[in-house]
Amino acid sequence: MRNIKLTALAVAGGLFLSGQLHADTYLSIGSNPVGNTAYQWAAGISEVVNKNVKGVNAAAEGTKGYVANVQLMLDGKVEAGFSNTKLAYEAHHADGDYAGQKSGQIVGWMSIKPIIMHVIVMADSDIKSVTDLKGKRVGMGQPGGTSMLDADFLMRTAGLEPGKDFKDFRVKLPAMVDMLGNGQLDALIWNGSPPMPPVIKLKSQHKVRILDIPRDLSAKIRKASPAYTEGDLPANTYADQPNEVMSFRLGNVLLIKSSVPEDIVYQATKAVMENLDFMGTVHPAWKKVSKDGIINGFTIPLHPGALRYYREAGVPGIEAFAKSVGQ
Repeated sequence: MRNIKLTALAVAGGLFLSGQLHADTYLSIGSNPVGNTAYQWAAGISEVVNKNVKGVNAAAEGTKGYVANVQLMLDGKVEAGFSNTKLAYEAHHADGDYAGQKSGQIVGWMSIKPIIMHVIVMADSDIKSVTDLKGKRVGMGQPGGTSMLDADFLMRTAGLEPGKDFKDFRVKLPAMVDMLGNGQLDALIWNGSPPMPPVIKLKSQHKVRILDIPRDLSAKIRKASPAYTEGDLPANTYADQPNEVMSFRLGNVLLIKSSVPEDIVYQATKAVMENLDFMGTVHPAWKKVSKDGIINGFTIPLHPGALRYYREAGVPGIEAFAKSVGQ
């Protein structure tokens, strides 16, 4: 399938690339549905790498989301992919849903901005809390995406069983935004990196509210799975959102296969880290990315190429981190 060179912004979903053609090393980055946040990130990274690293042909790949990305990497259909710290740990150690896989295939590359849980309703809705979603129509995210699993976890921890206590809709975020706006949904749930373009669009067209997730509920979630951490949505993340919103979060990370050549990953890491100003124009989340937080949340080894660059760049705590994961 790799008979032509692909530029980062020209690649749409459904085209999964692996292997080599001529002298190029292909670096396909799994993201999420085209137009969503992680797709924008993958496209920006691909553009930076293609401009700065000779012999590499990087491409953003539209996918079903973070869960799908891990499996696509394990299946050899993409070389890298966005996911979260919970899935990263399980995939690296061949644990949980990845039991039976060969361990060590997937390693860390870089940590971006955490994903924060959003529960959104119309401004005039009588829904004031998560428990008020009983009997309602709730968008949960699409199958194959980690956000759907997080939504299920949230609702079950709140004592609400999908299909029994409320009507669940398993669709993509842009579709949920449209459905909430036209009255087909009473609420939507999405765990993503703010500000999310579909939510910006929703707030520009309708008056909506983002619900607080009470501390006692988020504490139950964090106790059940320590991969989740307390993390609120800062005030003014979106228009007409003057107050901080209580929530919880997961580490949002870019993973890569351990089989990708070390020098390629070193050069790609260097290119991205030295072009953070450009990445900040791709998506606001990258304006806060720096060497100070580039390994935050990881509990698995880094790719040797990334580790080499981070050591040279003097990433704070890099030696203690490497020791903690056995590198």
